[in-house]
Amino acid sequence: MIHSNQSDCEYQFFCLSFNNPTRKENMKRRFESIGIDCKFNEGVTNDDDRMKGRNNSSTRVWSCMYGHLDMISDFYYNTDKEFGIFCEDDLYIHKELANKLPEIMLNFNYLELDVLLLGYLLHYKLEKNVLYHNFPEKKSLQNNKTHESNKTDVYYDYPNDVWGAQMYMLSRNSAKKILDKYSFPSGYADRTLNDNTLTPFSADWTITKDGNRALIFPMLAVEDNQSNYEHIGQKHFHQACFQTHFVSEQFII
Repeated sequence: MIHSNQSDCEYQFFCLSFNNPTRKENMKRRFESIGIDCKFNEGVTNDDDRMKGRNNSSTRVWSCMYGHLDMISDFYYNTDKEFGIFCEDDLYIHKELANKLPEIMLNFNYLELDVLLLGYLLHYKLEKNVLYHNFPEKKSLQNNKTHESNKTDVYYDYPNDVWGAQMYMLSRNSAKKILDKYSFPSGYADRTLNDNTLTPFSADWTITKDGNRALIFPMLAVEDNQSNYEHIGQKHFHQACFQTHFVSEQFII
């Protein structure tokens, strides 16, 4: 397996891991095994000034959203990388992730994307050469290759009911737009408490939906199926997503 040399690359990985040392160590091991340096964010507690006194029933969602915004802020203000790649800590990552990134970055720019999903929740596969009404294919650089057989990764637009911020890529420009719109000084979170016309303050309602967007298929990060869900429907949905997309020989567990 060829590992990337991240010292001179144009991306930085970030992982949100809230109060779970075991998950953090597992993700660190997975990234290190393919030569990817990842910065870890410890998340946002209820004692954080952004969370205090809000009397908000969705504090867990807010904590997660602020955690994502903190990672995006770290990328934008504390690195000079062209791309930030952000993820959560309950993932199996594809063994070829690092090797695929150079072409993914080229396609990101070619398609003029704001956000690209590398991992997400979908309980069925997007079959090659099948037209999907809700998933129109975006014509990537692969389409210009001489042999169609070389076309392995496909880029699709996606509808609003594709959920999950498991792993996504942002450009510097899109990171700045997200920070300006949703970060604490903007007051967006508090405004959602009194204005139900606003998009909820949640990562997979906002960060993964704004701007020119695409997902890559097959996905390169799959939720690990280890989380517990009280809602039986959520439990079955997440299990179905895992069973559909996890291939043991392709992912680092």
